Parts: sequence; structure tokens; C-alpha cells
Amino acid sequence: MVSLGLTPSSMEHVVEQIDLKGQPLDLALTLACGQAFRWRKHKDGVWQGVVRDRLVELKVDNGTVLWRTYPDGGRALVEDYLRLADDVNSIYARLSECDPCLSGLISKFRGLRLLRQDPTETLFSFLCSTANTIPRIRRAIEEMARQYGEIVCEKSGVCYHAFPSLERLASIDPITLNKHASLGFRATHIAHAGRQVCEHGEGWLLKLRYVPYACAREQLLSIRGVGRKIADCVCLFALDKDEAVPVDTHIRRVAQRSLLPEVNGKSLTSGIYQRVVEAFRLRYGELAGWAQQFLYYEDLLQSRTQPYEDRTERDQGNA
Repeated sequence: MVSLGLTPSSMEHVVEQIDLKGQPLDLALTLACGQAFRWRKHKDGVWQGVVRDRLVELKVDNGTVLWRTYPDGGRALVEDYLRLADDVNSIYARLSECDPCLSGLISKFRGLRLLRQDPTETLFSFLCSTANTIPRIRRAIEEMARQYGEIVCEKSGVCYHAFPSLERLASIDPITLNKHASLGFRATHIAHAGRQVCEHGEGWLLKLRYVPYACAREQLLSIRGVGRKIADCVCLFALDKDEAVPVDTHIRRVAQRSLLPEVNGKSLTSGIYQRVVEAFRLRYGELAGWAQQFLYYEDLLQSRTQPYEDRTERDQGNA
């Protein structure tokens, strides 16, 4: 039996292994780089989070993913969520050829990769993030899950909940939601979006994974409260649209330094948003989303020496 370094009392669930076959994966970089909100790292180095209908525990050791889920049987879920079928070495090599500066960041943050998250959770998590701080986003999402999600398991006296189903989100009263999760105006957006997405029928969001990026983005933009940035976050982090570029203040700043020096000021208008997207696509092609994640994370870390260090501009506004 492989140990994740957890307490003996929890070892009734066998730890399993997935060989990474030389592909890089750094859980700290991947799970804490701004694309997901429900992961926590324990003192023993194990990452724990709820993914869809399971509690998942992960650790990487010597090129191997050590994992277990509650309930058992989550191998396919882990492989899919971490996108373990991707040839990340090839992706890194292609991006490095495009940009020497990005090549340095890929070396610095080797193991950062994009996730394949549930579209419903991703959409509503980023609706929570508008003009919000990371700690408050995390608290709000966990409270939504506790109040409206199904219990996936109980472990060490703690109940873990799945993110609320779309049907449950559609029935939420925004006043009650705000009382539980302190979401302010975002509670109204979440309630309206829940009803609107439900009207499209079962599986509509997931089906957007199989249409072209432009079509998926257009459909997402039809949802109340969803602007370009949230639509692109859903496309990139849940719908396999690797060309999507969520543009926030961090990415605008990066583009101003290296791609669009003629863009002045701090505002992020629709026109500037589109110019940044086009500049990223021109340089990085269909992997522009991967490039922006490295550049975003580097700028985020640099900004944490500033007064609002727990605020990601990805979470501000709704361009």
C-alpha cells in the first residue's frame, strides 16, 4: 500500500498511482494559480478538494500521481480533471519557440498545466469572483456547496459537499443566497444565470465543449452577468478551448509591456480586451490560453508585494 502521508485512521481507502510518464505536473502551481478555488494543501503536502461527486486527495512523488477518492473508483475522474492525456512537454516546447521570455517562465513554473473542470461549477464560481477577493470567493463557494450541494462523503468528522447542481442553482432565492454566502449583487446574477442555463436543457454547458471556441463563447455571453472575461475563463478552464485568453488587469499589463506598448492607461475597455486577445493569438496561436496562464501567474506573484495582494484582477469587473 502506498501512503500519502495521511493519518492511519484514514487509510481504509487505498492510495493508487498514475505514472506521469515523464510529463510535468506541479500540483501547487496547477491548483493554486487562479483557475480553481476548492483546493487546500495540508501540512503533509497532500492536496484535497471536491471534484464533481468525490472528495479527491492528490500528491506527486517521483513522477507519479498518488491519489485516492471518497467514494472510491475515481481514477477516470482524476485523469480527466488533470488532463493527464495531454502531451505537456510538447505544449511547453511549442510555446517556448514562440517567446524566449515565456520560455523562462515555463522553466520557472514547470509543472503548471490547465485543468478540465466541470462547466457548471466553473461558470458559477467565476460569477462569484466578479469584483471579489480570493478568500471571499473561496468562502462563498464552500458555503454555497454546504447549503445547496449534495454530501459526497464524511471524513474525520467533516462533511464534504459537491458543488450545487444546476437545478438547485436555478431554484435559489438570491436574498437567501446572499445571507448565506455574502455575495451581494453576485447572488442575483447566480440565480438568474441558473434559471437561464436550465432553460437551455440538460447538458447544454457540457455540449459547448464540442463546438468551436467562437460559438461556445457567444453562447456563454448570452447568460446574464457573463462578460468576455468570465466566458473566456469557462472556455479555457472547463471547455478545452486552449486558444481562449481571459483578459484582466494582469494580462492587460503583460500585453502592454511586451505585446502592445502603444496601449496606455489602466482601463480595460472592450476594444482593448479584443486587441489583447488578438495579440496573444498572433504570437501563441491555439495555445494562447496556456501562455496567458503562465504570464498571469507571474504577474500575480509580482503584484502580491502590493497593498491588495489577495486580490486578483481576474476577479474584478466583468469586461
